[in-house]
Amino acid sequence: MARGRIEERHQDLLFFQAGDLGAEFAPWRREERGQQIYVKLSRDTQTALLFAGTHCLMDADVQQGLMRLVNDGWSVEGELTVSFEGKAEPGTDPYVYQDPLLIELGQALLPLVDPQHGAPLLQNLGGLRDEIARESGLVPAGVRVRDNLALEPNQYLIRVKESPAATGELFLDRFLAVGSHEQLSELEGWATTEPAFRMKAKWIEMEHRDKADQIGCLLLGPLQVLVTHLKQIILGAAPELLGLQETHDLVARLQPTHPVVVEDFLSNRTHLRGLRRILQSLLTERVPIRDLVTILETAGDMLDRLHRVDQVTEVCRMALARQICWSYLNEEGALRGLALSPRVEARLMEAIVVRDGGSVLNLSRDEADQLVGAVREALEEHGMPPVLFTDPPTRLWVRRILARPFPNLGVLATTEISPGLRVEIAGQVDFDPSGPPEPSEPAPPRKEGILGRLRGG
Repeated sequence: MARGRIEERHQDLLFFQAGDLGAEFAPWRREERGQQIYVKLSRDTQTALLFAGTHCLMDADVQQGLMRLVNDGWSVEGELTVSFEGKAEPGTDPYVYQDPLLIELGQALLPLVDPQHGAPLLQNLGGLRDEIARESGLVPAGVRVRDNLALEPNQYLIRVKESPAATGELFLDRFLAVGSHEQLSELEGWATTEPAFRMKAKWIEMEHRDKADQIGCLLLGPLQVLVTHLKQIILGAAPELLGLQETHDLVARLQPTHPVVVEDFLSNRTHLRGLRRILQSLLTERVPIRDLVTILETAGDMLDRLHRVDQVTEVCRMALARQICWSYLNEEGALRGLALSPRVEARLMEAIVVRDGGSVLNLSRDEADQLVGAVREALEEHGMPPVLFTDPPTRLWVRRILARPFPNLGVLATTEISPGLRVEIAGQVDFDPSGPPEPSEPAPPRKEGILGRLRGG
């Protein structure tokens, strides 16, 4: 069949329904959910479907009807389950709708979506969506792909809600070798930076693949580079992609199994909006929201305080402690990280000022810059451990200071460490804070601080 041509075909298909199943025949309407079971039958050149209801176990009427059809010469070919999520493609009116996720490709990259080449990018997008849903708990919208001849031939552009979020360059006839400066210096190719994690890399020709593998470089195909980059962009934009409707859809998925848990949120839009802000806050720190039941139960205990997003989020984090810690375990099963020194911890505690509307951090810009510099130095010295441990009152403030310079650094309060986990302290974050003079009646000394508490001191 010619490319793009639609061929019309007609085939007779009979439908049978036995007894009163209490369900309409193929009741597919907008916003309707559910599934239907059919038995596929054949006789000579005819094909038929027997509607068996909405459950895997057929009732007596259906079984008797099936026996009569078999006696009439019909053969059972198998069982067909049709699921319907009640979703439709959103409108495309540019005045009221924006594509949540869009990839634009330069001319040289169009083979990635060409059906004659198997459209490999389109085949990978479905798997990527499932992977992100399993990892983060967020079910992202579908990704649209289109060409953009205004781009350089080998360039791609990723848009989030039609705003440019990232760009990169691919070469379909080369591999991307990722490694150290010493490793890459042994390879011929075009020096570049791996776009998702900003690592040193080179685009190498196919014949240099074996050599790159022998010297220990990580080899990535061009499609893998694009999909990995897209995944990181989606995870980073997850709070923005989680709208009120998406929040409602996530909660509604639990209604058949946890009706009591979801009732307060589905029946009250104010509660739903508060929940959305809490989920966004968790996603901002790359905390998966897969365990939505625990989050809903925890937030449900604090319905009158949902407007205090930071407070409820911290309580939800403690409820998700095991899951959060698990995501940072190394290959040996240990939770390895840095800890604030006692004097830095004490200075941060002094800087927290509690007011009627909440608390603020009274820390100078110089001191915040000193903390950033001390963290950077400790990370480089101790091999980039993924976690920084803090006291519970200071966790949120430390995270806010470090969010922009270290977006992938997890900041964990000591109360978020699951019992039984092996904790390894790689080093301390320390600097000489220019804090206020010591009070006339100092608080009891805290000699060991976080380091001592993590070691059982």
